[in-house]
Amino acid sequence: MEKFEMSKRQLLDLLTANIEQETINYIHREMRQAAPESVPTANELRAYFLSPDEQTKLSAYQQVLAMDKLLEYAEVSLRTLCDLIRYQQLKRFGIVNSVDEFVELFRPEENKN
Repeated sequence: MEKFEMSKRQLLDLLTANIEQETINYIHREMRQAAPESVPTANELRAYFLSPDEQTKLSAYQQVLAMDKLLEYAEVSLRTLCDLIRYQQLKRFGIVNSVDEFVELFRPEENKN
């Protein structure tokens, strides 16, 4: 493997690990707020998400809550990505010139003080 390919692979591995950790941290924090008496460890969450059909230490309630928080995180992330793409396209075509204009156009209720 050439040097560039190795560096690219290392970067992708690093980004993947970072995203996984960020996601686990978010879910762990949200579960702690929703059910402080019943929070699995970060490692237990990671193991569950890597193999959700395997035997797990998580209770049925913890599994449902963890999956719900994962889907919530994915939903927010996808919405953000869609908004970024939408903004990029609208700016490229001259429909908006700033993020403030974009927010006013698509989310006028968020821009009111």
